[in-house]
Amino acid sequence: MSYTGRGKNPNSLKNLKHEGRPMLVGEPKKVRSIAVSDTGWQMFKLVADEMGLSMSETIERLGRGDLKLVRVEKADN
Repeated sequence: MSYTGRGKNPNSLKNLKHEGRPMLVGEPKKVRSIAVSDTGWQMFKLVADEMGLSMSETIERLGRGDLKLVRVEKADN
């Protein structure tokens, strides 16, 4: 698979357009950007994959309160 560049993947662009498809949240999504470490990105992708969601949809559901985060306390070493 070749990388087409940010914002140029035809599948991603098609997903932003809802021609003939109902919008699940009642409003169109917009392209946003975030800054995150490689490790944070990889781990978030694993979470989204485990739920069967795209990373975008996972963020959408977190923001709307449809998903909840649970803090896991780490033991001090």
